[in-house]
Amino acid sequence: MITIHKLNKTFTNNGDEKTIFSDFDFVIEKGQKVGLFGPNGSGKTTLLNILSAVDEKYSGKVEVKRKRISYVHQDYNFTLLPWFTCEKNILLAREYHGLDKSGGLKILKQLIKELKINFSLKQYPFTLSGGQKQIVTLMRALALEPEILLLDEPFASLDVDRRSDVLEVLKKHFTKNMTVVICSHRGDEINSILDRAVVLQPQPVKITKDILAKDMTRKDFENTVLNKKE
Repeated sequence: MITIHKLNKTFTNNGDEKTIFSDFDFVIEKGQKVGLFGPNGSGKTTLLNILSAVDEKYSGKVEVKRKRISYVHQDYNFTLLPWFTCEKNILLAREYHGLDKSGGLKILKQLIKELKINFSLKQYPFTLSGGQKQIVTLMRALALEPEILLLDEPFASLDVDRRSDVLEVLKKHFTKNMTVVICSHRGDEINSILDRAVVLQPQPVKITKDILAKDMTRKDFENTVLNKKE
């Protein structure tokens, strides 16, 4: 479970203090797949940074019951270590958590097949295209077998066909007990894998919609969550 109570977060820019969250409350149950939507500046990435402990400069209560968290950051290019091969990057998180290498290699072999990888993971990240780098960061996230998976615009550098392929692979690897939080501007693509769709609006951030997603059609989702007109 993820529990956020009275979260307060500010940024200072050129001497001006800007309030992002003010007494913000939010709860995600264990195993839920939640999509976060909203315009730029609505705190989606900031919220994931706080949940992953990348950002600890806030006040309030943030309780994340987990042992392993995988976070695919929006700036994925800067999260791959350039002096390690792609394979080493993928397995590094398992090594850090003391997980067996053989299990990681087994998952890696499975992901190579499922994602139809057509480049060598013995390469270094700087030799890859943007889309290939994003695939590597997704592989790293899944190879850890996380209890909580945080995804920030995970398909941004992928073309339409690859997005569809990756979405199917994610669905295969989602487990009943894996909690997933996805930030995306492409809700029409990911609504099929969500339990909840949560819409955030600035400033400070507030939840304007929190609805069950699984029973909604794609058109319902677009009109209700993304505010698209008929």
